[in-house]
Amino acid sequence: MFRKLMVAMAAVALVACNEQANKKSQAEAQVEAAAPTSKSVVVYYSQNGATKKLAEIFAKAKNADAVELKLVTAYPSTYDSTIAAVKAQRGSKQWPALENARPEIAKYDTVYLGYPIMFGTFAPPIYTFLDSNDLGGKVVVPFCTYGSGGRKVSAEELKTLEPSANVTLAYGISNKRITAENGAEVATKEVEGFFADLATGKTDEMLVGGYSEQRPLAAEDSAAFAEATKDYAYLGLKPLSVATQVVAGTNYLFVCEMKAFGGPATQTNVKIFKPLPGQGAAELIVVEK
Repeated sequence: MFRKLMVAMAAVALVACNEQANKKSQAEAQVEAAAPTSKSVVVYYSQNGATKKLAEIFAKAKNADAVELKLVTAYPSTYDSTIAAVKAQRGSKQWPALENARPEIAKYDTVYLGYPIMFGTFAPPIYTFLDSNDLGGKVVVPFCTYGSGGRKVSAEELKTLEPSANVTLAYGISNKRITAENGAEVATKEVEGFFADLATGKTDEMLVGGYSEQRPLAAEDSAAFAEATKDYAYLGLKPLSVATQVVAGTNYLFVCEMKAFGGPATQTNVKIFKPLPGQGAAELIVVEK
């Protein structure tokens, strides 16, 4: 009798354990099923590490997957040789081969597309990526790093090349600013503001709001311009008028004549930020071209 009772109790305990194990496995399955899967991806090409630094900020901000595009044959190590190689590719429209030209883009709704600016627009590896993938119906958010500018031109070219995609407002930051000692902090704060602008549907035209009317330069304006552009003599910038916006410091929007590399004169906008006194020098934010 005692043996039968023990056997029965063991059977009940075994059933209870099995039920508990089944419940645990079901719960685990539900958690796995409910776990969010990223619907966005950061795809980028980085030449010298600046764009990679920015891409990591984007990926972290949006909890997005990330894909770094890799060249089959890397660009030369010297600046002049790279410029020559890129110039040849742009002239022939023979875009460089990528090791991973076709990442799994189909499973994503949003593509954050990052690149350095070369010859005024996105670097040649981005053409390879665009030729190899269908971005139709996706939201494409451009971001870039540059020497002096190219954000708006590259975004407009993306819209032309990907007419069936929703190409949004673009973000850009200079190599000099993002590679500075506090560059990651500066970029992270700006990217947060950029996403806020995206969420409210702001356009480039709307972002110009908040500035004063354009006016002739005063001595203080000229000093800020000279300080911020001293490393950009190759652009041949001549300020014609200025508008200002008071923040924690001063934002300047200069209308300038530009003769880049001694070329023909064109008109462009130059944004400069001057911190409050004692908090740093005036710096060039972007040449809008």
